[in-house]
Amino acid sequence: MNLVIKRRQVIMSALVLALGSAVFVNWQFNKPQSQPTGNSESASYSVIGDAQYVSATSENSTETTEKDPFESVRLTRKKSQDEATDKLKKVINDPNASASAVDSAAKSLAALSDTIKLEADIEALIESKCGFESLVIIVDESVEIACEKGSLDGTSIVMLKDIILKHTNIKAENITIFEVK
Repeated sequence: MNLVIKRRQVIMSALVLALGSAVFVNWQFNKPQSQPTGNSESASYSVIGDAQYVSATSENSTETTEKDPFESVRLTRKKSQDEATDKLKKVINDPNASASAVDSAAKSLAALSDTIKLEADIEALIESKCGFESLVIIVDESVEIACEKGSLDGTSIVMLKDIILKHTNIKAENITIFEVK
């Protein structure tokens, strides 16, 4: 019996020693490496999982447009709307322009302003009621709504049409709803 107890103690000791050495080897190969980061003025060292300061303007600005396809379209839309607004204001402020041209430009500017506000209001309503981002484009008597991929189902389509019908005079058959990547 004494021999059996000694044999068990030796086996247990060997297993504990093997487990301890395995933990040590694992720690040795996976321990965090402290390396200097950033500029040489401040000797800051990083460890995996540490927070890092990043710039708000990245060198590769295409990452944001790839992640948010709506942002690039909104930027393009904003630029074209600003150009149209500038052209109409030039006609309105031109002393050599005829009264009918000034009147027409003023009406067009008011309509453009109303359309810009309506598009923004509808986008905000869609985000608050449906819970996803969208892009609304109103042209004459038609509306196109681009939605995030995977966000459309029967209920959300009905809600989108309801929002458009309540806030515009556009007919239901002139409403186009689609998903983008």
